Amino acid sequence: MKVAAFVGSPRPDGVTDAIVREVLSGAEDRGADSSLFHIGLLHIMGCHACMKCKKTGVCILDDDMKPLFEELKKADCIILGTPIYFYYMTAQMKAFTDRLFSLIGAGFESRLGRKKTVFVVTQGADDPELFSSQIESMINAWCMAGLDIIETVQACALESAEEVMEDEELMRQAFLAGQRLTGTD
Repeated sequence: MKVAAFVGSPRPDGVTDAIVREVLSGAEDRGADSSLFHIGLLHIMGCHACMKCKKTGVCILDDDMKPLFEELKKADCIILGTPIYFYYMTAQMKAFTDRLFSLIGAGFESRLGRKKTVFVVTQGADDPELFSSQIESMINAWCMAGLDIIETVQACALESAEEVMEDEELMRQAFLAGQRLTGTD
């Protein structure tokens, strides 16, 4: 089983990355082959709305998203991680998400098929309900592209990867989410 993780944080060693890595660890514990991509370190242009992908199924833009499309297709399961910045996903994750438009066919069917997905969301605020409508919006967008969120791991008010690692319950939740993602729990 192949699991691909996409981290939308501009900080590759931050809170979101630490949790995504623990989800990956749970999947690897059950034998999954994993890949991790830091979207914030890549050059991904925004969708140009040219609509050529609606006919061809292929985005015409030539940037770092091109190999990510291949990773999405090859993966059996997906992990998406983003912090909440100003009430929504990061700009990096938004560019990635907008480019998933090419994976949606004319009748709004997913060209990707259905991929079980774990969503990791982090936020500075300590109220887990504060961004619930934004989280639901992200989940709905990804579902349209074929990424079916089976579980959300949410972390609130953690400022460093070290704090994440010290939160035993959060680490346990993330690890088990990775195991469930592989369908072997």
